[in-house]
Amino acid sequence: MRRTPLIAALLVIATVAAGCAQPVRGEALAGPTPTTTPGRVPGAAPYDPCKIVTWADFPLEVRTVENVVPRHRPPNPQAPDEVYADGCAFDNMGEKPFMALVIWGSITKIRVDPKGPEDKPVVYGNRRGVRSVYPGGQCVTRFTLDYGQVGGVSLVNERFPEVDPCTIVDVLAEKIVQRLAS
Repeated sequence: MRRTPLIAALLVIATVAAGCAQPVRGEALAGPTPTTTPGRVPGAAPYDPCKIVTWADFPLEVRTVENVVPRHRPPNPQAPDEVYADGCAFDNMGEKPFMALVIWGSITKIRVDPKGPEDKPVVYGNRRGVRSVYPGGQCVTRFTLDYGQVGGVSLVNERFPEVDPCTIVDVLAEKIVQRLAS
């Protein structure tokens, strides 16, 4: 099984898509401000990436096994190109890879504006962001949160070619935004 190279490839994709260490503008299109968002303070994690979504949130077509347990996946301190602050991996490996990485981090390190031909502007709820598509069933999205933070989902899907990886990424990003708003 190719877990180590797959994780490395997923992180490289997320990092390249994130536009390493490039500060950008990033704000909600509308909605809560720091003074109206109860329970959230500047610098605090807005969510636990292993709890904000569950395996049940993934489309039925990719849930060929039951109750995939997410694995906490913090950035490696030895890898400065891992720009997120915290992450969680969900995988359903088979003959071919299927892995999602749910992350959050700082807008000073993770790009949310379209910069390249693979980038498309997106909106989840009232949050703007960017989604990037790469060959080999890879899709990455990043979107703004309160207090200069960014949420995101990165997915490698070679196992289920009939399922668009960006559809899964969009579903999970919408779930994150909805759950943060409630």
